[in-house]
Amino acid sequence: MDPERNNPERNKQNLQRLYDDVMNGHRVDAADELITPDRPDHDPNLPAEFTGGREGFKRLFRMFIGAFPDLSFQNEHMVAEGDLVAAHNVMRGTHRGTFMGIPATGKPFSVSASDVCRFTEGGLISEHWGVFDMGSLLGQLGVAPPAR
Repeated sequence: MDPERNNPERNKQNLQRLYDDVMNGHRVDAADELITPDRPDHDPNLPAEFTGGREGFKRLFRMFIGAFPDLSFQNEHMVAEGDLVAAHNVMRGTHRGTFMGIPATGKPFSVSASDVCRFTEGGLISEHWGVFDMGSLLGQLGVAPPAR
């Protein structure tokens, strides 16, 4: 394996930059430097308008930040091998705006979120598999039965 082609440490740093700059720093346009334009997202929780390419990702995080202005991701674990990086995070926020058609409740949430990202040779995120605990999030907001 060519270490320059698959640079796991650089890929981990770039994923952490995505968390720091976009998800925690709320600078959505910083995704332009970290994600390929055509990156697919395979998160089963998300409607199609959020899964298509970099613009879908940016649309998703604009919606998340609008709904949860204090949105934050705390990385718990991150491992890398070859062109893949896997991360487990805790996602937190307070529901202050509309989230996927649900009006603000003012309630806080804290849920698990996991990501697996494939990287290009140049270190850009080119594919994403992930899931966050949507059931717990909706339960904590009081719009669905609490998750068990």
